[in-house]
Amino acid sequence: MSATAQQVAQETKALTFRKFKDSDNKHYPWKEEIFQASWSHKCPTYVHRTPPCQGSCPAGEDIRGWLGIVRGMEKPSEKGMDWQEYAFLRSTNANPFPSVMGRVCPAPCQTGCNRNMVEDFVGINAVEQFIGDTAIEKGYKLVPPGEDTGKKIAIIGGG
Repeated sequence: MSATAQQVAQETKALTFRKFKDSDNKHYPWKEEIFQASWSHKCPTYVHRTPPCQGSCPAGEDIRGWLGIVRGMEKPSEKGMDWQEYAFLRSTNANPFPSVMGRVCPAPCQTGCNRNMVEDFVGINAVEQFIGDTAIEKGYKLVPPGEDTGKKIAIIGGG
């Protein structure tokens, strides 16, 4: 059963919001609001919540994390590492196949994107596909798995 755009928008609407630190619950008479609207002691505070794009992503990927790297807002911590490699390593924390996911994902995260209120959504699956394709072209490798713990799992219903 697939969710419609309206259902996803309603479910993700409450994930991120802005509120004011103090006096947000006080309501003043309209006359006072109109004539004293040029000043306010309210300071906007952003509440830390799951971003709507990430909240509507069934894979639970850190979308804002690797979009910040692609935009150049977050730099690699290791010297000599490309931003493309850093974005690949960050995106593969949740999904080892960014190139494939960028192609086959129906992108419900784009429905929950905050940019829909301004213009249009960010092409998240195109960015993810670019990260994966660049990694293939440049030969980036996944982080090797940790030591064997001896535990076993079974995947039931995998086809």
